[in-house]
Amino acid sequence: MMQFIDDISSVRIPPSYISSFLSSSNQNSGLPQLAVDGKVTSDIEDLRRFTSVRWLYDEDKHTKPRYINFDPFALCNVASDLVGTKCIRINKVAEGTSNKVLLLTFDDGQEIIARLPCPVAGPPHLITASEVATMEFARSILGIPVPKVLAWCSKADESSVGAEYILMEKAPGVVLEDIWENLGLDQRKTIVTQLTDIQLKFSTVQFSHYGNLYFRNDVQGYPHTDQVFVDPAIDSETGSKFSIGPSVHWELWRGTRAKLNVDRGPWKDRLSWITGLIRCQQEKLKKSSGPRHPSDPGFLDEEDGSPDVHIAVLEQLLSCFPAIMPNIDLCSPVLWHTDLNRGNIFVDPSTCVITSIIDWQWTKIAPLYIQAVLPHAFAYVGDDIEVSGDFLTSPRLPRGTRNLPDDQQDYLRAQLHDAYTMTWQQRIINLTHPWGTIQSIPHLELILDPIRRAPRTWTDGLTPLRFMMLEIQDNWDQITHGEPCPLHFSEEERAHIMHLTEKAALYESMIHQITEELHVDDEGMVETSRYNEVLQICEKLKLEWDAKEMGGPFPLQSGRQRILVAE
Repeated sequence: MMQFIDDISSVRIPPSYISSFLSSSNQNSGLPQLAVDGKVTSDIEDLRRFTSVRWLYDEDKHTKPRYINFDPFALCNVASDLVGTKCIRINKVAEGTSNKVLLLTFDDGQEIIARLPCPVAGPPHLITASEVATMEFARSILGIPVPKVLAWCSKADESSVGAEYILMEKAPGVVLEDIWENLGLDQRKTIVTQLTDIQLKFSTVQFSHYGNLYFRNDVQGYPHTDQVFVDPAIDSETGSKFSIGPSVHWELWRGTRAKLNVDRGPWKDRLSWITGLIRCQQEKLKKSSGPRHPSDPGFLDEEDGSPDVHIAVLEQLLSCFPAIMPNIDLCSPVLWHTDLNRGNIFVDPSTCVITSIIDWQWTKIAPLYIQAVLPHAFAYVGDDIEVSGDFLTSPRLPRGTRNLPDDQQDYLRAQLHDAYTMTWQQRIINLTHPWGTIQSIPHLELILDPIRRAPRTWTDGLTPLRFMMLEIQDNWDQITHGEPCPLHFSEEERAHIMHLTEKAALYESMIHQITEELHVDDEGMVETSRYNEVLQICEKLKLEWDAKEMGGPFPLQSGRQRILVAE
């Protein structure tokens, strides 16, 4: 029976026969029930495919690297042996852009979570092994509330499941996103304070190298170091079971980068970490097929379409980093969860106590000043409430709010709560060392943003990075400590870059208008229920688009450069 089920993805078996077989098997053979978001299905492919959303263009390039060819019944068998009771239901409850989350229910009422990384997530063994080791370190050493890992497999060919997986406890409490709008300011402040305390635990342990954390046995055969911590007492405390191995930073592995022979760490010093990212991008550009042709949907201008220009600009940027990095004490190697959105935080709704932090995929050891980002969970992204830059002045409702209709007043008060929550968080951070020291670094974003943009120049365009380098040159004396500036843009070069920047800004504003109008993201991601309607509107907008007037080609079309998973 299991062999037959393993083969149902074969095109030689009629889909109608498969559905009929699975339906009767579930009823008569005691196989676990399959479901997607609570809805029962007889099609095993519904669990393997990416079904949460669709894309308006090049859909196969988006969905193929998010398909997981696994055997859900084998996964249930593994889980049943682990728990000691029969798994009766497997429900795909969440689907991120790089993993699937399954809820497994047992006949005695127990529930556990299975998390399976998609191929797009990165190197399968490394990304799974590192996530498990990181969760264990955060839970047992740092004392952070993290679900306990019950079992895992980082090598698909070593399991009957046919894919990598992590089985873990189900996080207690509720997702913060589900109750956020109903929380009062005092409740929000309680959660903000707790999360700040949790994040500060990351800065209490300094590592010896930059890279990713693993159990020692999982990086044999890979570059690694067994000298893990600056404080040798922690090595003793952990039983010397950890190692630092290659970075699983997505920008080092996405698309064709996975095939490159480049240095992915671990790195001993901060400059080598940044250099590794940039050298990987340069190597990718060297291996690309050549300049973009004007007919290419990703073509913006001759310089942006030239890999050689990208490589040269990145080399210029690299020459700046020795001087623009902060003091060494703010660059220490630390572990940090940098994706703390409200969907990754669980709380007890009655007490507002944080009960669990989830999604540790891609959590890396990197320089402190780069890691210590502000949580997405409390960011205010609206523009109706004015927020003071020093965060000392409390945000207020706009004048005349009381004269507005009730529904508009309610909307603005909700916006005010969001803005105040962010302000409260910033006040706490500013008073906390070393986080507050980092936030006070002059032109911090000008130092950080080039690191984020450098690995994406061929995808997002070169002009934004060149403009930032102009800004770095103009603010060099405020950023550095007297070192000579390696950048020397002439007035002619400055004028040229500013012209390209204005053109790029126009193009980005047009893209923003299109995506806002269609309610899609930059890559054309749209809810499945709206797909046909939005696709028709998109095709009409494409016919009306004037590339010269809009600053670039129509953004939502086949071959566009911003498909990150394929580039």
